[in-house]
Amino acid sequence: MILSMLRNQKGIAILSVYTASAFISVLSISAFGRAFWEARHVDQEVTRIKSYAAAEAGLQRALAQVAQNAYTGFINTNAISQPTFQSSYGDTVGSYTVSIQYPNAADWVIITSTGTVNGEIRRLEGRVFLDSNLSKYLVYADTGTFSSGTGASYGESNGVDPMGVPANEDDRTMMYFTGNWSITGGGVALYGDSLVEGSISGHSGSNVYGDTYVQAFTKNAQGQVTNSGVSGNMPVGDGFSDDSDRNNDGVINSTDRPDMHDLTNDGDDDSKAKETLVAMDLNFYATNSNINTFATGAATNRYLKFEPVSGGNNTRVIEYTSTNYSTVKATYNLPSTAIVYVKGDAYVKGQIQGRISIAASDDIHFMGDVSYAGGQTHASPSNSVAFLAKDILYLKPDNLDVSGIMYAENSSNASAAFDAGYDLNGNADTSKTELNLYGNRVIQGGTNLSYYGDRLYGYDQNLKYYRPPGIPVYPDLRTVRET
Repeated sequence: MILSMLRNQKGIAILSVYTASAFISVLSISAFGRAFWEARHVDQEVTRIKSYAAAEAGLQRALAQVAQNAYTGFINTNAISQPTFQSSYGDTVGSYTVSIQYPNAADWVIITSTGTVNGEIRRLEGRVFLDSNLSKYLVYADTGTFSSGTGASYGESNGVDPMGVPANEDDRTMMYFTGNWSITGGGVALYGDSLVEGSISGHSGSNVYGDTYVQAFTKNAQGQVTNSGVSGNMPVGDGFSDDSDRNNDGVINSTDRPDMHDLTNDGDDDSKAKETLVAMDLNFYATNSNINTFATGAATNRYLKFEPVSGGNNTRVIEYTSTNYSTVKATYNLPSTAIVYVKGDAYVKGQIQGRISIAASDDIHFMGDVSYAGGQTHASPSNSVAFLAKDILYLKPDNLDVSGIMYAENSSNASAAFDAGYDLNGNADTSKTELNLYGNRVIQGGTNLSYYGDRLYGYDQNLKYYRPPGIPVYPDLRTVRET
C-alpha cells in the first residue's frame, strides 16, 4: 500500500515537472516570438526613418537646384537621381529620386521626392513659393537714407479695415530700406509695413498705417522696449488688437510699442528678415532676348513703342528712328512671354499685352505712359511688365502713368537712380505736374521724383504672383506633405 502511494506520488511529481517544463517552454517561445517581433518592428521603423531621411535629402537637393541662377520662367526642372544615398558616417543606406514641376508662368514649384531603403518607400511633396524682392515691395531702396518729402502717398487705403490695411501681412503693401528712412514733411502716408535696416525719423504730420520692422529696435531682458527705432512722434499702427504684452505687466499699452518690431538676420519670433538684391546679369538677358538685333553689336539707342496685337495675347514692338516717334524703323511681334534686351538705352511707351521684361545695359527713358492692354494699371495672370535698367530710369513727361516693376541698378553711382529732372527733349525740367506709378520701385541710390507736384505710388500685389520672365527669384519652402 505504501509502495503504491509512493509510486503514485512520483508519477504526480514527474507529471508536474513535465507540465511546468512545457509551460516554461511555451512562455519562452512566446517571449522569444515577442522579442523577435519587436526587433523586426524596430528594424522596420528604422528603415522607414531612413527612407524618410532619403526623401528629405532629395527635397533639399532639389531646392538647391531650383535656387541656382533662378529666374521667373527659367527654373531648372531636370529630374534628380541619387542611387547611393549615404549616411553622415559614409554608409550606403538607400537611394532617392526627385521630379520637379514648374507650371508655365507660375510663381510656385512642386517637388516630389521618393526615398527608398531596403524596399521601404517614402514619398514627400513640397510646394515651393518663388520669392523675389523685385516684385514684392512697393519700394526697395538700397541707399544710405531714403527721403520722403511732403505729400507722398505709398499704397492706398482699402477703405475696409480699421487703418485701410488688411490683417493678413502677405496682402499688405511693404517697403524696404537698407539704410534709414527720413520723412521730412507732413502728409506722407504709408498704407502698409516698412522694413528698415537703419532707423526711421518720422514727422508728426505723417503716418504709417501698418507696422514697422526696424533694425534699431531693442528691448531689455524684461521685455521692455528701449528703442522702437522710430523717432519724431509719427503715428504707427494697423488698427488691429494683435500685439504682444512684451513686458508681461498684464496689459498691452504704449509701453509695449504696439505694431513696432525688430528686423533681424533670420526673422525669428515677430521680426522679419533682412534681404539683399541680386545684381543684373546682362549676359542672361542678352542670351534670352526675343529680339536678337537689340542685344548684339555696338550699344545703340532704341526708341520703342509697345502695342497689343489685335486678337492675340501678345505685344508688338514698333521701333522708331528718334525720340519724336514719327518714322518707323522696324516692327517685331513678341511671344506672349518675352524678354526684350537693349544693348544701350531704351526709350519706351505704350501698352503691354502678355508678360514682358524690358532690360537695358544702360538707361531706360519713359517717353509716355505705360499701362496694360485695355488701359489696366495692375498686373493680371495674362499681363505683367518689368523695366530693368543697369543704370538710370528717366521719367520725362509732365504727366506720367507707369505700371510694372521698375528697377534701376545705378551702375554710374549717380545721385538719383530714378531721375525726373528732364523733359522729352532732354532739357532740364524740375517743375512737373503729376506722377502715378502702379507697381514696384527697386532703387540703388536716391530719387528726385519730388519734381512732380502730385505723386501716387500705388502698390500692385499681383506682381508677387504674376511676374514677367527674367525676374531673379529664390525658393521658399512653404508646405511639405507625405503622399
